[in-house]
Amino acid sequence: MESQESQEPQVHGLEWEELLFGSEPRWTLEPEIAAIKQTVQSLRPSNTVTVTFLTQGGFNKIYNVSIDGEMFIMRVALPVDPRYKTMSEVATMDWVRRITNLPIPRIIAYQPSRYNLIGFEWMLMTKMPGKPFAEVCRFLPFAAKARLVRKIAAISACLFRNQLSGIGNIYGDYSVVEHSTSSEQIPPPIELANTKTSVLAKESGSDDGSAPTRKNSGASLFDLPDGASSEATLPDVGRIVSMKFFWKSHIHQDVHRGPFRSSKDWITACLSFDENDCYSALDKHSGGDLDSDAEEEVENATRTLPIIDKLRSLLPLVLTTDDDDPEPSMIFHHDLSRHNILVDDSGELTGLLDWECVSAVPVWKACNYPTFLEGRPRRSEPNPGRYTPEANGETSETYFENLWEHEATLLRDVFIDEMRNLDAGWMEVFDKSEVKRDFDCAVQECDSVISAKSIDAWIGDISAGISNPRNLHHRMYCLDGLPS
Repeated sequence: MESQESQEPQVHGLEWEELLFGSEPRWTLEPEIAAIKQTVQSLRPSNTVTVTFLTQGGFNKIYNVSIDGEMFIMRVALPVDPRYKTMSEVATMDWVRRITNLPIPRIIAYQPSRYNLIGFEWMLMTKMPGKPFAEVCRFLPFAAKARLVRKIAAISACLFRNQLSGIGNIYGDYSVVEHSTSSEQIPPPIELANTKTSVLAKESGSDDGSAPTRKNSGASLFDLPDGASSEATLPDVGRIVSMKFFWKSHIHQDVHRGPFRSSKDWITACLSFDENDCYSALDKHSGGDLDSDAEEEVENATRTLPIIDKLRSLLPLVLTTDDDDPEPSMIFHHDLSRHNILVDDSGELTGLLDWECVSAVPVWKACNYPTFLEGRPRRSEPNPGRYTPEANGETSETYFENLWEHEATLLRDVFIDEMRNLDAGWMEVFDKSEVKRDFDCAVQECDSVISAKSIDAWIGDISAGISNPRNLHHRMYCLDGLPS
């Protein structure tokens, strides 16, 4: 394994560590509890502020914050996409709260600049009640899970009815640096107006010369005039914030970052990153005398480049555009896993978490099953008696995994039935978009040695104009002949 830390000030504290199956972000600086506590106290002087570490995610460290006995969450972020990621997440959560009745955290204050006492971008938000669905799923009756799925379907229908224009991310009541890749050109952070009374009543100070804190005391980034509909004030779509676009060296590559007018433009940019990675690997190992790891990198790049070329040639065939207007899009939570869904003891939805990198994507991509319902189809209910118990005598974990596959298969039917009842337009997009979804999957998996043969065969069928080609998902998971 090797790691490399960027020396650029904006991303100081972040390194990318090379692991067996790819790279992962790592912290080289640890946020100080004392700095977090002092920051919170600057928002509201209190003698009873306590801060404790809670957990760590892919790009964040998360802390419990108690202010006079009231619980909040402080999330401190690695600078993987400086300023843009924080600013977009705040605006996206605000917009979703505006147009839905979703239980999502309310941002109390946030800092989109790392030049502050903590030394990283951060958000202070309300703490949502409930437990992750993943922790209680096996204890809930199927009827409760079906109710939850119908609620998620209603959310998808609501977001579909609030479509945007173009592909990218939202940043409030204006679009942030639509055509620039330089964070130096980002406009000043959004100042929220019409502040109402909140738990954090004091304006933050900046005696040390650090950037001022942004406070959200109930005012929206998308204020509507009295009597106006949300349709009249749809937010502009700006530069995209996506893991594909900031992962490791991608943040520095000269690739257009949106907003994208069409799916074709967006996918073209995604393929550019994969192509650049391939050529980078070949250049790095062009001198000969390769060890086994280098040989594997060269082999992977050599295998992937022809697939990229074939996918690029399919773009005009699969992702056609009817006019020059920006393509319809919608906000889509791409990581709606069981861990990001909070429920109470009866299975009722209490919160949806993790809105970072949530973009406005083409409707054909968003009109799909939520992430937690994806997976291998399993129509037959597994028999626990056929599974070897765990060493401690408890029921096999493999049984519970297979049981969830079975339940998720049934819940996909529940989801689609509910969508049919809620929105015929959503269903029309879903029914017509299988080839586009397969194409998107092929782009995402184009560098996978496991998926290469399946993708190549699928490309061959599409290029040959075969009607009703075999589903790529089924090919990749060897599911042909199984009911979905």
